[in-house]
Amino acid sequence: MRGRLFLPLALGACLLALLVLLGGSCLSIRIPESGSRQTILFYSVATDLRDGSRIDPQELDSRLRRLGYREVDDPFEPGQFRVRAGEFTIYLRPFRYPDRRFSGGMIRVAISGGMVARAEALDPIEPDDLRLEPERIAGYEGETGAVLNPLRLADAPPLLVDAVIAVEDRRFYSHPGIDPIGLLRAIWADIRHREARQGGSTLTQQLARSLYLRNEKTVLRKAREAILALALELRYSKKEILEAYLNAVYWGYWGTMEIRGAREASNYYLGCDLEKADTAGIALLVGLLQAPNAYSPYSSPEKALHRRNVVLQVLEERGILEEPQAREAAKRPLGAKRAPGRQAEAAYFLDAARHEVERRAPKGVLKRPGTAVFTTLDPRSQAAAVAALRDGLARLESDHPKLRRKKGTLQGAVVEIDPASGEVRALVGGRDYQNSPFNRALDPNRQAGSTFKPFTYLAAFRHPRRKDGSYWTPATIMKDEPLTIRLGRRRHWAVHNYDGDYRGEVTLRTALEQSLNVPTAVVAQEVGIASVASAARDLGITSELDEVPSLALGVSGVSLVEMTGAYAGLAAGGAARTPTLLTAVTGPDGTPDSLSALTDPPGVGAAEAYLLTSLLRGVIDAGTGNDARGAGVRGAVAGKTGTTDDYRDAWFIGYSPRRSIGVWVGFDRGELVGLSGRTGALPIWSRAMRASMAIAGDGHFSKPPGIVVEQICVESGQQAVGGCPEFRDEEFLAGTEPREACERHGGGLLKSIRRFFRL
Repeated sequence: MRGRLFLPLALGACLLALLVLLGGSCLSIRIPESGSRQTILFYSVATDLRDGSRIDPQELDSRLRRLGYREVDDPFEPGQFRVRAGEFTIYLRPFRYPDRRFSGGMIRVAISGGMVARAEALDPIEPDDLRLEPERIAGYEGETGAVLNPLRLADAPPLLVDAVIAVEDRRFYSHPGIDPIGLLRAIWADIRHREARQGGSTLTQQLARSLYLRNEKTVLRKAREAILALALELRYSKKEILEAYLNAVYWGYWGTMEIRGAREASNYYLGCDLEKADTAGIALLVGLLQAPNAYSPYSSPEKALHRRNVVLQVLEERGILEEPQAREAAKRPLGAKRAPGRQAEAAYFLDAARHEVERRAPKGVLKRPGTAVFTTLDPRSQAAAVAALRDGLARLESDHPKLRRKKGTLQGAVVEIDPASGEVRALVGGRDYQNSPFNRALDPNRQAGSTFKPFTYLAAFRHPRRKDGSYWTPATIMKDEPLTIRLGRRRHWAVHNYDGDYRGEVTLRTALEQSLNVPTAVVAQEVGIASVASAARDLGITSELDEVPSLALGVSGVSLVEMTGAYAGLAAGGAARTPTLLTAVTGPDGTPDSLSALTDPPGVGAAEAYLLTSLLRGVIDAGTGNDARGAGVRGAVAGKTGTTDDYRDAWFIGYSPRRSIGVWVGFDRGELVGLSGRTGALPIWSRAMRASMAIAGDGHFSKPPGIVVEQICVESGQQAVGGCPEFRDEEFLAGTEPREACERHGGGLLKSIRRFFRL
């Protein structure tokens, strides 16, 4: 008997001595509120609810619920809303935006046809505040995940509270933070049942570990944990400790973020809100507390099922569940076999955003409690981009079995940018951040292939006067035939089209629409490679460009972000913007930090940008990108396929007036993909663009001053006459339009008559 009591008495004496020795220092510890000054939070963009904003009732309802708004019959306090016949009455919560503090208020929003038909303020609210506050997309306490949707103890399911205490800490209400008797009982139970049925740490110790310590299995850590637990018990009530525990305890990983708190655990493991969890689901959650990664139903379903049923047995033994209730719950299946994605699964985006904060914000803000990072992320666009990439890559592997690899799987990236601001609305750097955190959207070492060709044609339009006195225009006739370019005394470059075919005479428009290498190389040689590189840099290409003849065909390494940003400059009428993932960073008191300014590229002329957009619209309508129309992409869009010379990389970058989206597909180690941009990247882009246009709208490309339209003969590029078999309206820079009537189809006589009368 004396030996049995020695260990707990000795342990208690040591801990008491340490507590006295440390004095009041450990008594000053506090339980931080989730989302409080202790947490670094990342926010999405706010949801615009002004007239004309695009959102459907289902999405608004979903976003309100994700933010924790409750539906009631008569909203009377912040955080409540009502829906009747497509009309939302919302009591907006107060929110501290970077530019001002919003005090909250009631608004009414009527939605029709997928957009806000009418928005009115029922309280004094500025027009700019007709918006739903940003979503918290991530939170960190140090380097660990933070709870974004806290649970009040009063709202917790009673069964969850009872089960946690019964399984994890039976003497919770009677011990002072540490429980030597419970520790010995847990050891004996584990030995008797030959499995870990009970933990040795109290709930208070587990809370202390979650809040303040690393999960190291050392004697020193256990001692510190015990001391902190005693201090917490002296400072807080049992209810406060239990509520903090349900919000802070570790429940595994969801992507790259730790799962902290019962609400998030329920969404991840059960696929439902905690309030909707049934008996079997709650038993699973409680069972996972002991070892979330070992008992995960997604990686170890048999272990998870066994552990859940052990918990049900304990609850029956403790009288918390009746025997029929426990039996019925034990018969239920685990549920989903695949882990769900987050609503805005943004690990790659967050990775890039953190790097931008480190680059532009004052040093140390990501270690400063209370920092709020306001990002440019649109949760709907991000979710659509993630789905487009993952499903698209899976379909490519299904259609082309040779692409399936056990190691080094097929990868891809998607970037979506708002041309008007340069703000990145979505960024996906791979198919699974947890297994492969390398961010392919930022990788500057991928040859752009044919997506680089538009810069060659832009260079020609910027300096349209040719050596022979004619002009570079969409109607300029080029020869598409085998070509060899001399690089030096003994070096030559033989230029070939991808398909090996040569089409004779083609217009500049046809050369770009069909992505012909030979005419592109000829244009580049005449305008000069330096001019091609200059056009690319003026639209925002920052990677080092090798000014060699093959640059025109995209042999230099670039990143998907900068290429998508350059195309966004075309969508914005030549006004290029530096891509950014941040709108503001604020401190604990809400004061914005000073961010280093972004320097936008010089951009290009509006008329030249519009003319190139006209050619790239032809790529979608009649060229290598016309599969986009078959995939359901409608409206004003322009874009370009990209395939590297050896079929290692597949690209498609395209834009509407509202969004620029880029897609890359390939292998990390550069193995052959064997797919063109049309086959590999365009289907993914089409799905992402359809979703984007549903969110942001479509719009139209505005024709700037300096553009004229002339009807031309397709064969000759001259003014069309009655004998021309095929003609079309073509756009030109003012002053470069053809002056001569088509000489191939009877224009010669007209030319002579005109000359006679001029004389």
